[in-house]
Amino acid sequence: MKLWMCFVILMLPCVSVGSTAYINQIPDFTQTDVIGESSGNGWQYCGPAAVSNSIIWLAGKSNQQQLVHKLASKQYMNTSLKNGTGTTGVLRGVDKISRELFGGYKSLTYEGWRKHPAAYSSGKRKPDINKIKSAISKSAAAWINVGWYKHDQQENTYRRIGGHWLTLVGSTADQLIFHDPSPRAGEGFANEYVSYSILTSGSLTGKKHGLPVSAKGYISLGRGMHIKRKADIALIDGVVYLEK
Repeated sequence: MKLWMCFVILMLPCVSVGSTAYINQIPDFTQTDVIGESSGNGWQYCGPAAVSNSIIWLAGKSNQQQLVHKLASKQYMNTSLKNGTGTTGVLRGVDKISRELFGGYKSLTYEGWRKHPAAYSSGKRKPDINKIKSAISKSAAAWINVGWYKHDQQENTYRRIGGHWLTLVGSTADQLIFHDPSPRAGEGFANEYVSYSILTSGSLTGKKHGLPVSAKGYISLGRGMHIKRKADIALIDGVVYLEK
């Protein structure tokens, strides 16, 4: 009887329960702390700001303001003062800064539906919640690309109206923990505990390359998420993973 019970337990799927080990070690830079007309006062700098949080932590560096400016530059992420930073820009910026600071990396991959260079592709268009929850370690980081959507309940469609980058810093059994660079989340250090659920139907629509796609299986962020005004819901469009 005891042998049979052990066999059943071993056959259960492995579900990550997350970790809060590093949430107070990873910085929480507010993008609008970047001052200057040439940088648009940081209003479109969520990508470089979110990435800088993890890079500063992994590299043991201290001048985060300088790193944010570098990451936003044309030579790295090529952040637009109108449209922010795309997935391709974030991947290329992380690639370059990792080679400079770490001498390279073990892996740099992307999961999600947004357009990105094939060299970084995981081949998965839907981010996996268990992978997200086990992504952070002393040598690994991850950044979440959130899509802001308007939900048409009658048509069961989610129309994308914008996006945002977050620093993933940890997770619990039923929450993801972020450092959100937007001033919507406040200007002081804060661990944002965000509940999530998995969509079971509908479609994602919008003008971005890669849409429309089925909404089934995508991750919706709920309580604790600072949703942009005019949006109804925040969905995880993709995730960039780095292991140095």
